[in-house]
Amino acid sequence: MANEVALFVDLENVVYSLWNTYMQEPNPRQWMEKALCYGPVTFARAFGDFSQDRMAKIRPRLDIAGIDAYSCPAKVRESGTQSTVDINVAVDLFEVALDRPEVGIFMLMAGDRDYIRIITRIRNRWNKKIILSGVPGSVSHDLAEAADTLDPIEISNAPIDECELVRIIERYQQSLVGDFQPTFKRIQTYVMHPNNAHIIDPNIVQRVLSDFVDRGVLIQEVVQLANGDELKATRLNWNEPLVQQALT
Repeated sequence: MANEVALFVDLENVVYSLWNTYMQEPNPRQWMEKALCYGPVTFARAFGDFSQDRMAKIRPRLDIAGIDAYSCPAKVRESGTQSTVDINVAVDLFEVALDRPEVGIFMLMAGDRDYIRIITRIRNRWNKKIILSGVPGSVSHDLAEAADTLDPIEISNAPIDECELVRIIERYQQSLVGDFQPTFKRIQTYVMHPNNAHIIDPNIVQRVLSDFVDRGVLIQEVVQLANGDELKATRLNWNEPLVQQALT
């Protein structure tokens, strides 16, 4: 049996399910590593509307992982917008099954039961193995039953040294010069640097920093800049016990 692997990612389903359920960002390199466990990956494509800011920000990470980004612009209707991701994923699933006999394993990262018909056709007609890899808690039970194997996307539960994280944020604040103000986004970018990966998984940085704001470890205030513009600054709260413990 052919052992090459084809990877299909319903990016909108995965990205929004990760965020809404776990407040985690996607990790395309992890997806590729999972697919490689089953054999050489000769086709890898993620489907989404890359005109959306959230999808556009993920695109560089797809490139780094070696996953092609296929744009599926949403249809605009009087009642709103309609995603075109499902139909594009289904078309490519069918075409790969038809045109690439050397591909024996199809990994689908999605959770929508609308994929049941296409994956059962591919498995029954061409004897392909279907691996379903969705976000835990967001995968249709029927879709999971229709696949050969369920291999969920991993959710990061690694313990965090919060004191060390506070010290990382303080190093960022100390690096600022002049009237440059710390913001949530800039702190997030700094903490997500690969040099800090041994302290915190980059995919959960936004969630943890949001928790710091809720707990008062980080405080936010609107400040007026020299040019008259306003900016929401985010900085460590020196009156908070965790900050005092980490920095004294």
